[in-house]
Amino acid sequence: MSLVGSLALVASEPSPAGLWELRADLLGAGVPPDSPVVRVIGSFHDYLDRIGTGVSSRDYSHLASKLDISAISGVILERLAEAEDSEDMAMGILSGALTEGLMVLATRQHVRAWEGELESVHRTAAWTLYEELWRWSTERNPELSPGRRRTLIDALLEPATSRETSGLVKAVVIGRLFQIMVISRLPQDVAAALDQ
Repeated sequence: MSLVGSLALVASEPSPAGLWELRADLLGAGVPPDSPVVRVIGSFHDYLDRIGTGVSSRDYSHLASKLDISAISGVILERLAEAEDSEDMAMGILSGALTEGLMVLATRQHVRAWEGELESVHRTAAWTLYEELWRWSTERNPELSPGRRRTLIDALLEPATSRETSGLVKAVVIGRLFQIMVISRLPQDVAAALDQ
């Protein structure tokens, strides 16, 4: 894939594989491995890779939880079929529902744990982006006071760090900021070559 193609792919549909290609294309074009754009690509790759792994595990946990919930009705039906009298049936249903209900609660806690782990991924990415935005804004606008720079970066990252923001919104905000940083960190000669 060409540099233009891999950059367009990362700008429209970012993925770990697309970032891998973009990094290879940039290095092939002579961009140094320790350049800011390669550093940002590496951080973006890590974020997307960890999100992909966490979401897959979370979706699996949600499925397992739903299967456990539907298993309750199967246990209850089984208890109904085995009961010899109404007292025996009531005890069987109660014990079956209690046991299966505890299993469901345990699975739902597992889902919450994964969501907590995804929050950690978002926080780590926001931490990285804060530093990248600080460096970038210092290079672009050195006259800006540190207090004003902090206020602007805090406001920009607020949706990604707020407890009230959903995980999906955080992922979109963080992803967009990484895309912007990748494009803005392209070396001048590479960006000029892309315009031609």
